[in-house]
Amino acid sequence: MNFAMIIDGCLQTSYYVKDKKSYKFNTDEPYQHHHSIGNECHLGLWGYPFLFDGYFLNWTEFEELPTLDLDLILVAIEKKPNLYNVSMLRQKYPNATIVGFVKESHWIHSSIEQRISFFKDCDFVTYPWNIKYDIEGGINGIGTLSEACGKKVSYLPYPHDIEYLYKKYYTQYRDKKILAYKATDDRGQSTNFTSKMGEKYGFDVYQHIVKWTGPGHQQWEEFLSGINSAMYCFNLSDRVYGGTMGVQCAALGILNVGGIEDSHKLLWSDTYTNEETILEHEFLYTIVNQSRYNDVIENAYNKAIGNYSHDAVRKRLLGIVK
Repeated sequence: MNFAMIIDGCLQTSYYVKDKKSYKFNTDEPYQHHHSIGNECHLGLWGYPFLFDGYFLNWTEFEELPTLDLDLILVAIEKKPNLYNVSMLRQKYPNATIVGFVKESHWIHSSIEQRISFFKDCDFVTYPWNIKYDIEGGINGIGTLSEACGKKVSYLPYPHDIEYLYKKYYTQYRDKKILAYKATDDRGQSTNFTSKMGEKYGFDVYQHIVKWTGPGHQQWEEFLSGINSAMYCFNLSDRVYGGTMGVQCAALGILNVGGIEDSHKLLWSDTYTNEETILEHEFLYTIVNQSRYNDVIENAYNKAIGNYSHDAVRKRLLGIVK
C-alpha cells in the first residue's frame, strides 16, 4: 500500500517512513520533532505514515507535489482552501483513493461552506473522535458532519504506538503520587479537587509542565519521562473531543481519573465523569483494593491496543476504503 498523509500547512517538515523510522523527505536525514521520540515514534496523527511505511507531505513546501505512485491519500485541507483542493490531488495522483480527515478540532482558517465542500470532494470522510454530536455546537462530530456532507463519515482515531510507549516508559515501581494534569488551555482542569484528594488520602500531588523551547527540544520525551512513576493522573478535562493524555496513561500504566474526552469514555469508563463525588468513590476503591487498581489499568491497556494501536488503526482505515 503506497500511502501519503497530506496537510495544507503546519510546522512539520515533510518526511517518509522506512522500516518504522522517519526521515526528511528531501535530505534522507533522520527526522524528529517535538511531537516525536527520536525518529521512531510520532505522537497522534503524525503516526499515520508509520502505518504503511508511507509519506507525510506538507503541501506548502512544494510548488508541485512530488511524483509518487500513491494508492491511498489521507488529506486535511484546513488552512488554505483557496490555494489547495482535492481536484489537484486527483490530477497528480489519479490512481489514489482520497480520504478526508480532521486535523484541528476548531476551524478558524476556512468557512463551514469551504470545509463541507472539501469533505464532499473526498472519496471517504473520517473523523478522529468517536462522538456523534459536539455539545459545543458547530459541525464537529460524526453525526453532524454526515448530515452536512450527505455521506457517511467514519470514525478513524489518531494512531498511537502503544507497544513502543509501554516498552520504553512503563515501570513497575510507582511513587505514591498523583499527576495533576493540565492541558495548555487549562479548560475545566482545576487542580483544587486533585490537591484535596491527595491531602485526604496521603498522596503527593505534582504537576509536570514542559514548555517547548524551540527546535531540537524533545518536549514529548521529557514529558513522558517525568510522569511514568505516578500511580494516578487526575485530568478533569471538560472537552468531548481529544484525549491523547488518556491514551498515554493507558500505555504507561497510570490510572486516569476524571474527564469526559473521547478516549476517557473508552479506556477509563468508571472515572469517565467530572462529578467529584463519583471520582472520589472510584479513586478510594482502587486505593483499598489493589486487584481493582490492577484490573482497571490492564483493561485500559488492552482497549488502547484494540482501538489506538498502529495495527488497529491500519485495519480500520483499510476497512473504510475497501
